[in-house]
Amino acid sequence: MSSPDSRPASRAFLLPLALIIAAAAFRWAKLKGYVTLEVFENFTPWMALAFTGTLVFSKRVPFMLIPLLLVLIDAAATGLHSVLHWEMLAVYPCFAIAALLASRKRGQMGLLGSLLGVAACSLVFYFFTNTVSWLSNPVSAYSRDLAGWLQAVTTGEPGHLPSWFFLRNSLMSDLGFSLLLLAAYNTEAAFRQQQRIPLRQPLAA
Repeated sequence: MSSPDSRPASRAFLLPLALIIAAAAFRWAKLKGYVTLEVFENFTPWMALAFTGTLVFSKRVPFMLIPLLLVLIDAAATGLHSVLHWEMLAVYPCFAIAALLASRKRGQMGLLGSLLGVAACSLVFYFFTNTVSWLSNPVSAYSRDLAGWLQAVTTGEPGHLPSWFFLRNSLMSDLGFSLLLLAAYNTEAAFRQQQRIPLRQPLAA
């Protein structure tokens, strides 16, 4: 059985790449205000882009490619000042770490493992970024104790949508986009009569 790191030879990356480009364009349009999703606030598959997007490519593709792409899109859409904002400086390292973890697991995860991996990254991202906001925001309505932190990661500030609402939408979008990426990879691999990512077992021992 061939190594999963020979994926460039299979060329089963064109459909996933098309999805990644579409997601990148969507992020730019959303940040520019051309796309509004009031009903699906925070319906943004950026962790899926960093984790699963990296997972479906070969080790020849640097793991920092997609995190850097997200930084460049943000800078192009909203300016360099927003990229250097203290909240965003907590966000980008999360994407980079997720991409690094995915790059280390290429060929070692089946479909279920890939989905569990992106879900775990999405949860860690949510709790980490909310904790940073809870600790650092000078105008935060949260108390600086355990009760305030629990409020920050569950109900949120009064008068706003609860925090768990954003977590739900984030998980839905990350899992949904990951499914699309994995399905795109397997569809192209099947069309090219190449090895597909199995449901549970890795591509190669």
